[in-house]
Amino acid sequence: MTTFVIKSDGTREVYSEEKIRASATRVGVPQPLQAAMLETIRERLYDGIKTSEIFDLIREFLRQSNSPYLAIKYNLKSALAELGPSGYPFEKYVAMLLVEDGYTCQVNQTIPGACVTHEVDIVATKDPTTYFIEAKFHQNPSQRTDIRVTLYIKARYDDLSTAYSEKLTRPWIVTNTRFSTDAIKYAECQKIKLTSWGYPKGEGIMDLIEKTHLHPITILEGLTIQDRQRLFAAGVVTCRQLLDPQNRSLLPQSFITRDLPMVAELCHHQK
Repeated sequence: MTTFVIKSDGTREVYSEEKIRASATRVGVPQPLQAAMLETIRERLYDGIKTSEIFDLIREFLRQSNSPYLAIKYNLKSALAELGPSGYPFEKYVAMLLVEDGYTCQVNQTIPGACVTHEVDIVATKDPTTYFIEAKFHQNPSQRTDIRVTLYIKARYDDLSTAYSEKLTRPWIVTNTRFSTDAIKYAECQKIKLTSWGYPKGEGIMDLIEKTHLHPITILEGLTIQDRQRLFAAGVVTCRQLLDPQNRSLLPQSFITRDLPMVAELCHHQK
């Protein structure tokens, strides 16, 4: 009998253990632990189960395993949606990911075009190309970045590229969710670089996070909204930054005692 799951956007798809294995492998769950995890899911599986319920089962299983730090990595998609509400922490986080990947970056730049001045979220350079990046943040993980954004970015880029015609430049949109089909088609046609949750395949933002080993502080359940805002204001957006002794004063004592050792273990296993 085929078992269906309900995704966050309400659509149904066939339950796939291969997808569970792929996500587990991506976050570093060892094979023996994967087998036990899948058996736990099978015991609770039913037709019409929500994917969020499956992820809750996975996280609870991993919390009780001998590698509890793995559980927090399953909170990544919703954690990206919590890098707000202004979206500026997301811009800073994307810039940090790109710097770790070999780019030089400047955040929140005001740049004159041929006709008007533009606000550019990130200017990233990896020789010989300079990218004008729009970091499109959505608090709703199901919301897609549509074609209107790609149309606007193309128009902005045309003005900027005219003013910087002596340089090799390219437009780039990075979002924490996904792109609509038309947005992707238009971007491919107009040579706009796109990075979303799972696009391009193997090069999406989740892949970049696993490649650079920089996870946002919003994956940590032990931090309150007030804690996060205090850290954001100080420029702290990644788990790795929490291990800097200079940032200890920004953390509640309860977090330092209970959760910081797990953060240290997470960052240790990311090396």
